[in-house]
Amino acid sequence: METAIPREQLEEFRQQLLRLRAAITAAVDARLHGQDEDRRNEAGLPQRAAETDDDGAAETARLADLAHLSRNADELSRIDAALARIADGSYGVCIDCGETIGTQRLRAYPAALRCAACQGLFERRPGVRP
Repeated sequence: METAIPREQLEEFRQQLLRLRAAITAAVDARLHGQDEDRRNEAGLPQRAAETDDDGAAETARLADLAHLSRNADELSRIDAALARIADGSYGVCIDCGETIGTQRLRAYPAALRCAACQGLFERRPGVRP
């Protein structure tokens, strides 16, 4: 099913997605480059051990950095996929039922793949991560 979203609204969503992408990219950049060059490890992550003499706290902070980067990478992937759907004309169409995703839902989460009803069913599946 091709999107039934008006062209001007599609552009609004595209701009919103681009702003979200820029904000997430900036957050990742700040997380990776918020330290002096000599206080980062080879992966670009801050050397948390340099901030504390508590190995447990340093490891917890390192794991938080990794989780933050993983979440952001996942979100960037979803945003890029939504931008691709805008380009190919399938944006705003639920991948499960084929109906149009509501404008309110897209405004709240412009990278949505599913309408609210299908998303609810999807989230209730055992072992599924929303």
